[in-house]
Amino acid sequence: MALRSTFAGLNTMYRGISSSRLSLDTVGHNITNASTTGYSRQSVNLVATKADEVYTVYGQELVGTGNDSLSITRARNVYADKQYWKENGTNSYYTSTQTNYDKVEAIFNDSNDTGIESSLEAFYKSWVDLSSNASTTSNRTTVISQGQATAERISTATTQLQDQIKSNYDDLSTNVTKVNEITDSIVNLNKNIASIEATGANANDLRDQRDNLVDTLSGYMSVNVYEDADTGMYTIVSNGASLVSGVSKLNLQMSEGTANETYGVTDYTIQIKETGTTFDAGSGTLAAEVNSIAEDKTYVDKMASMAAF
Repeated sequence: MALRSTFAGLNTMYRGISSSRLSLDTVGHNITNASTTGYSRQSVNLVATKADEVYTVYGQELVGTGNDSLSITRARNVYADKQYWKENGTNSYYTSTQTNYDKVEAIFNDSNDTGIESSLEAFYKSWVDLSSNASTTSNRTTVISQGQATAERISTATTQLQDQIKSNYDDLSTNVTKVNEITDSIVNLNKNIASIEATGANANDLRDQRDNLVDTLSGYMSVNVYEDADTGMYTIVSNGASLVSGVSKLNLQMSEGTANETYGVTDYTIQIKETGTTFDAGSGTLAAEVNSIAEDKTYVDKMASMAAF
């Protein structure tokens, strides 16, 4: 009969205590990170260790030697992530669009009878009064003053729209800078995750940080995320442009300004710095701001049409 090691039982207990302690430490890690943005719950995967072979009067038998930890994994659903990244871009697009509409509404606000609509009504009424009694000096003076007031309000609204377009361009430039900072961080996390997981470990906390950054990035543009099965690094594609590809990336920038005399503003486009091509965000805050600028220009056109009429 083969004899087991004298310390076999102690080793079994030691493994059990070690694996239980690791599980408790992981539970504590989960609890302390309950309020951490983007944190994914982690769990220890335990497996039975290799049994010892012993011989009895009835033949060979296997005696268990306890358990040990196989890995620490996080509870993360990749399909839920992809759905969130898609819908987050759509949500951010409409949220930013609503912000622009709120500003436009404030420009054309007639709730206190000081907007363009009330001015046009007063101007029209002055003409109606003049048509019934054209010889009255006061009626003639009213038409002139109401015409001047209407022209002033149209001019003021146009100036406010131009200021809003300039503000949108400023916000667009700020957000482009934020996008570059996010992709820089994702590239660094790609490097660190690949380095750690090359040893066989799971870089769970770093993966959470990276996914949290992708969550934020998806609010600025449409994103498609692909993970390399060997290195664990992300490739992030937005509307055909690979903004992040493992340890390399593309940078966004605002183009040189082009004076637009028609609207009295300076126009810019979002470009990929490395290629000089125009970047289309597809959805998210960047796309909303670009489209809002174009829509605000249509309101300037309407003001010009009113003034010409």
